[in-house]
Amino acid sequence: MMRARRALVALTLAAIVSSGCAGADAMAFDARARTVEQTLVRYVAEGVPSPNLDGLRAELQSLKARRSGPVPYAVVSGAAVRDPFLVLEDQALAVRLQAVQASRLDAEAALDELRREPGATGALYDGAVELGRTSTPAGYRALAARIRTQVVEIQLAKRELADAGGGLSGGLPADVVQGEAQLRDLVATAGQEGLLTDPGQASLVDGQIYLAQPYPALLDSHAAIADELTAALRTLQKRVDMRANGDVLFGQLPGLLGQLNAYGGGDAFATRAEQYHVELMSAHSDEQLAKAVTDLQGLVDEMSGSLGSGRLPLAGVACLEGAPAQQIVIHLAIQQLVAYDAGCPILRTPITTGRPALPTDRGTFRIFYKAPAYKMVSPWPPGSPFWYHEAWVYWAMEFVGDGTFIHNADWQPDNSYGPGSQFGPYASHGCVHVLDGPLQSLYAWAQLGATVVVED
Repeated sequence: MMRARRALVALTLAAIVSSGCAGADAMAFDARARTVEQTLVRYVAEGVPSPNLDGLRAELQSLKARRSGPVPYAVVSGAAVRDPFLVLEDQALAVRLQAVQASRLDAEAALDELRREPGATGALYDGAVELGRTSTPAGYRALAARIRTQVVEIQLAKRELADAGGGLSGGLPADVVQGEAQLRDLVATAGQEGLLTDPGQASLVDGQIYLAQPYPALLDSHAAIADELTAALRTLQKRVDMRANGDVLFGQLPGLLGQLNAYGGGDAFATRAEQYHVELMSAHSDEQLAKAVTDLQGLVDEMSGSLGSGRLPLAGVACLEGAPAQQIVIHLAIQQLVAYDAGCPILRTPITTGRPALPTDRGTFRIFYKAPAYKMVSPWPPGSPFWYHEAWVYWAMEFVGDGTFIHNADWQPDNSYGPGSQFGPYASHGCVHVLDGPLQSLYAWAQLGATVVVED
């Protein structure tokens, strides 16, 4: 009896112990299952594709289905030896890592696409920073999508920028790149000439800042920077051109002075020529340059006008006592013609007379024929070294009976008249060539019977 009672107590205690262990095991099982389920939900929220976790969800449901009876789950499932939930968690983590790696590689590929686009430096830096801060598949995919959107925007802006800028140069608007290069050369030229370089220098800085921007910003600001560069180029080019024009005008002065000096008229202009040259070289602003160039142009015009009209300064040319009412004196040695009215000089001009083989006749003559236009015909036959083509001349005045005239010569450059021209390529066959301006005045003044004196 005692033995039977002890056995009943043992069975009762075993049942009680078994019942307590089973309850504790159920709670542990449920907690672990919830943890795994929450992990799977979290991974999906982080961007792991949900279908990639379907197998693990099925395995979890299978584990939950095998839990039954009062015997502890660890005994019937084998969990006493190996935790099946831990296996599921490891497998879920592996799936997450695969998703992270794949999405990160895609984000890196998007960055490479962006890196191939010129002008994307700023966006590329921002993308690289965000890549380093991101750790989830969803974050990497969102980053890849944003970067590819930027690539599309850049490519679209690049096409529009190429249309607006006349093409691209090194991935940048060609008109701005070329404008900057031209402006840089002009700034250097202006600096070498001692001229002001603004607004060129400031526009170069603005251009560099502009070219460092991303494509969308380049497109937005293109018209403004193109207009700024164009205006700076126009201003600086005008300044450099004014200086160059002044240099050209000054370069004409020595020749003009030389011609005037041949007739004793250079001194009246020499002082002003030096003064205006100093004014040009010391000019820096546009206003100073404009004044210097205007002064030089006026002086050149005045000197050229004096030579062209024959109204050269007559200093040093004295009146002639006992001279006829109208007298024209031709000085062969210095190739100069002076007209005297009532014995006093009224006109002086450079001329070209006969070549050494056919010199202009020396002596005193009278004008006996005048014609506003006259056809010159060669008295020498073709093949002769003196033959020439028929030619019309104007304001012709014949003073020697062998056909020697004072006349114009359309084929002769204005700057070829004067001392030594009788030995040059435009020397005459004995006639006297005179510039159109002074010749017209001479023709209008001289009457038939006017005296012509040809002397050395």
